[in-house]
Amino acid sequence: MANGMGSIFVGHSGLKASQDSIHNVANNLANVNTNGYVRQQVVFRDARYSNLAYSKNNYKKLIGQGTSIGEIVHARDIFLDKAFRKENGRQAYYQASYDAIDEVQNFFQELEGTAFQQILDGNEGSLWQAFEEFSKDPSDMAAQNLVIQKASLFATRAQAVFKGLMDYQKDINIQISDNIDDINKYIKQIYQLNVQIASIESGGRETAMNERDARDYAIDQLSKYGNITYEERTNGTVSIKFEGELVADDMFFYQMGKQTDKLTGYITPYWPHLSNEDAGHYYEVFDFTREISTQFDTDIGELKALVQARGKTVSNFNDILNADPDVFDETVGLSIMQNTQAEFDQLVHGIVKQINDLLAPNKKMDSLVVRVQNADGSYSYSNYRNVKVLDEENCCVGVDGKKPPQELFTRSGCPRYKEVSAFDEETGEWRTFYMYNEEDVNDSEPYHMSNGQTYRVFNEENAMVSDMKIGPGVNGDGIKADGTLDIISDSEPKPYTPWDKPGNRKYTGQKINGHWIINEDYKYDTSKQYTSLEIEINFALLTDIKNLPHKHDNMEIAHDMAIKLANLWDDKTLAINPRYTESKYSYSEYYKEMIGEIAIVGSMYGTTAEKLEGTLSSVENHRNEVIGVSTDEELTRMIKYQNAYNASSRYIQTVSDMIEALVTGL
Repeated sequence: MANGMGSIFVGHSGLKASQDSIHNVANNLANVNTNGYVRQQVVFRDARYSNLAYSKNNYKKLIGQGTSIGEIVHARDIFLDKAFRKENGRQAYYQASYDAIDEVQNFFQELEGTAFQQILDGNEGSLWQAFEEFSKDPSDMAAQNLVIQKASLFATRAQAVFKGLMDYQKDINIQISDNIDDINKYIKQIYQLNVQIASIESGGRETAMNERDARDYAIDQLSKYGNITYEERTNGTVSIKFEGELVADDMFFYQMGKQTDKLTGYITPYWPHLSNEDAGHYYEVFDFTREISTQFDTDIGELKALVQARGKTVSNFNDILNADPDVFDETVGLSIMQNTQAEFDQLVHGIVKQINDLLAPNKKMDSLVVRVQNADGSYSYSNYRNVKVLDEENCCVGVDGKKPPQELFTRSGCPRYKEVSAFDEETGEWRTFYMYNEEDVNDSEPYHMSNGQTYRVFNEENAMVSDMKIGPGVNGDGIKADGTLDIISDSEPKPYTPWDKPGNRKYTGQKINGHWIINEDYKYDTSKQYTSLEIEINFALLTDIKNLPHKHDNMEIAHDMAIKLANLWDDKTLAINPRYTESKYSYSEYYKEMIGEIAIVGSMYGTTAEKLEGTLSSVENHRNEVIGVSTDEELTRMIKYQNAYNASSRYIQTVSDMIEALVTGL
C-alpha cells in the first residue's frame, strides 16, 4: 500500500512539473515582443530518491519519487553578445558619419539641378558668363548690370550654403545633447539594475531573470553610442566602461557632462568626476588624437561620429591659410562640417578677393609714415611697414572718375580703404593715401622648437608698425631741407592689427627666438574678412551701376582689366588642402575637386555602413536563435507539456484504480 501511495506522488510530481513548464511557455509567449526579453527554458531532473534497504553487497535500494524542475535556463551566448554590441557601435559610427556627409552634399544641390557650380561657372546665368560678357564691352551698361546681378546671386547663394552648413552643425549639436541624455539614462539604469540583481541573488536561491534581461538590453542600447567593455562579477553585477572609463557597477555610477562653448553653443561630452571645472580643466570623453581605425577600435559609437562630424567651431578660409598640415588633419580636417566650410569659404574668398584686387588694385610699400593731428594741434606719427595702399597708377575708375575705385564685394565690418595723411618720399610732401584695410586673417606660420614644441608665430612679411618721433623740420611740418623726414627715433617694429580689442589681443607680446608669438585664444573678427557670411554687393554700385570700374584715368575703356577678370576662371591659384599646397586649381577645378572629395568620403562611409548593417543583422539573427522567442517552438513545447500533463493524470488514475481494486478486494 505504501508503494501504491508513493506511486501517486510520482504522478503528482509529473503533473506539477508539466504545469510549471506550461506556465513557463506562457510567460515566453507573453513576452515575445518585449525588448530585451530572453526566452526561458525548463530543464527537468529526477526528484529525490528514498532508501528502502541495503543489499548484501551494501548497495542502497532506492526508489524514485518522480520528477521536478531542476532549473530554468536563461540562455545567452556571451560571444554573440560581445560581437553584437561591438558591431552595433561600429555600424552606428559609420551610419552617423554617412548621414552627415549626405546632408552636406544636399546643400550643394548637385543632383537637384540648381547646383552651386551652375552659379559659379555654368553656361547660363553664372558669374563667369557675366564677366565674359563684360570683357566684350566694359562700358556696356547691360554687361555691367549683368555683373552686378550675378555677383549678387553668387554672394546670396554662397551665404545660403554656408548658413545651411552652420544650421546643420546646430542640428548635430542637438543630437549630441540627446545622445548624452540617453547615455546617462542607460548608465543610471545599469547601476540600479546591478543593485537589484545583487539584492535578489544574494540568498543564492533565486535568479533575477527579468532584471538581467533589462540590464542586458540597456547594455545593448549603450553600445550604440560608444566603445564599451564590461565584466560580470561573482555577485551577478556588471562593471561597465565607456570609452575606457568606468561608468557603472553596483557601488557607483558616473554620468557624462556637457561642456558648452559660450561662443558657439556647441556641446562637448566630458567626465565631470575626472575634471577640475573650477580651474577650467575638462576631461573629454573622446580622444581624437588617436587614429580613427577599426584596428584600434576607435571607429565605434554614434556619439563619437556626431562630435567628429560637427567639429569644435565654425571654420572659414582662415583655417586653411598657412595652416600646419598635421594640426589641420587633427582638427578641421577631422570634421566633415568644418572641412567643408573651410574649403568652400576658401573658394568664395579667393574669387571675391581676386575680383576686388583687379577692380581696386593695391601695391605694397616697404614703409609708410602716417601722421594724425591731435586735438591740441600737434601730430602723432606711425611708421607702417609692408603696408598696402591703392595702386593709383594702375587702377581703373567708374564714370565719376573718383578714387578710390569701387570694389564689387564689400565686407560688412569695414570699408576697403582708409584715407590717411602720409609722407610721399617721391614728392617730399604730405598727401592723401588710400591705405588698404587688411583682412583680419591668420598672418602666422608654424614654428617648431628643437624640444618638439610648436608655436604659431607672426609672419614678418605682413604689415608691421612702430611708433616713432619726428622733429619739426624746416617749416614745422617734420620735413627737412633735403625733403626727407626729420626722424628723431624709430622703435623696433612690432606686429600690428587694427582689430585688437581689450581681452582679444592677437599677439602675446612674447618672443621665441626672435619670433612674435600669436595668442592662441585670439578670436578673428570675421566682419573684417572677405568670407561667405560677411560679403555683400557694394551698395554704391547697386545705386549707380556706371561706377563699376571700367575706365583708365584717361577715360579709355579698360579692356585689359576686363579681360583679366574673365581669365580669372582659368588661373590655377587655389590649393584645396594645406598638405598639398603645390597642387593648384582653377575655380572650376577646385569646386569639382572639393565635391569629389566629399563624394568619395561619403561613398566610403555609406558602403561601410551598409556592409556593417548586414554583419550586424547576421550576428543579431544568430543571437536571436539563442535568446529569441519563437512562437512555433513555444507552441510545440506547450503541446508536449500538455501531453505530459495528460499522461501523468492517466498514470495517477490508473494507480488510483489499482489501489481501489486492492482495497475493495480485501
